[in-house]
Amino acid sequence: MKKNGFTLIELVVVIVILGILAVTAAPRFLNVSTDSHIAVVKGTGASFKTGVDFAYSKNLTSNGGGASTNVPIYDDSATGQLDFNEWGYPAQQWHLPEESPRLDNAEDCISVWGALLLDPPSISSFNSPEETDYIAEYIQTDQCIYHYRVVPGVSINYNSMNGDVTVDDEPDN
Repeated sequence: MKKNGFTLIELVVVIVILGILAVTAAPRFLNVSTDSHIAVVKGTGASFKTGVDFAYSKNLTSNGGGASTNVPIYDDSATGQLDFNEWGYPAQQWHLPEESPRLDNAEDCISVWGALLLDPPSISSFNSPEETDYIAEYIQTDQCIYHYRVVPGVSINYNSMNGDVTVDDEPDN
């Protein structure tokens, strides 16, 4: 009586082939989580850019562009008002009248974030003890970086001199 089945060599070959497939395919499946976080940051960056463009347009039509203070964007409340720099871009959320508003610290970066985004992701500065989604950093004249805490190296950059908003979507390795 003859029995049909696999030989030991056939089983070893199949296991080796499955191992090779697992080694080559596994890294791609493991990056799905990182990819989804990067997609979230890209969406937030696009929303932030839309907010910057909307606020710039509102300032342009209301005040002819340029430096302006206490401009109501969404409503007349303090949280719905923004100050604009000499180039006409959002520089800070309204809090005190300034002759020439500018982004010049992390708190200004945080206030612009909160004023431009509806139900914004949580944000803090580097020296804040609370765990937030983003960390705001003032990097140089009139520019902010919003670091995504979950995936190091991924960030949203805002240049208030020209309204550019870019997303750095290359995580640190």
